[in-house]
Amino acid sequence: MKLSSRAHELFEAFKLDGCPVCRLVLDSVYHYLDSVIYEYVNKPATHEAVRAARGFCPTHAWRIQHEINASALGVAVLYEGIVRHMLKDMGDITPQSNRRQVMQAASALEPRQECPACTHQRIVEEHLLRNLVDYLDQPGFAGAFRETDGICLPHLRQALEMGGNPAGKAHLVSIQQDIWTQLQQHLAEFRRKRDYQYADEDMGEEGSSPRRAIEGTVGLSGIR
Repeated sequence: MKLSSRAHELFEAFKLDGCPVCRLVLDSVYHYLDSVIYEYVNKPATHEAVRAARGFCPTHAWRIQHEINASALGVAVLYEGIVRHMLKDMGDITPQSNRRQVMQAASALEPRQECPACTHQRIVEEHLLRNLVDYLDQPGFAGAFRETDGICLPHLRQALEMGGNPAGKAHLVSIQQDIWTQLQQHLAEFRRKRDYQYADEDMGEEGSSPRRAIEGTVGLSGIR
């Protein structure tokens, strides 16, 4: 089976629980944030991008705080510049400032571009989804994908909105429908076994169906 590097990453991720695209994106964004904080924190281009976005978005800012070890110095370096430039761009506002001055200050607080980590995430998602769709014509790749939890609803929508390869998209939807059909059956069985009349029956695969349902509709935790 001949695969691109991205398709091979997906093939390996098929062995893990949850949306394989989410899993690979989370890993890629982690390494991106780690490199920003440790390797590129003093680069002018890094400061310009983060300042223009008025900092990282909530999802990615909190990932830095919670997941990047010893990130405090890097955060201080980046965010001192962000706060300093926001103060400068707002101008001096006093209790006597008029409405126009306040509105100008409010406008100065608006981001001029998206969170740089969001840009990185979007590019990685597009590459992964393109490869997923394009390689489903290989039986080994498609068969391995069929054994997964499928991709999450947001990534399915994103894949279908991309241009090109209608046959690949149809194949993706067909497999995803089969996966969701099984999920629906597992959820129904979970409900049945929670009825007191069947409480003595052991849970099987359906035991994880509530978690899989949430992951399947919104993606893995931390992705958005």
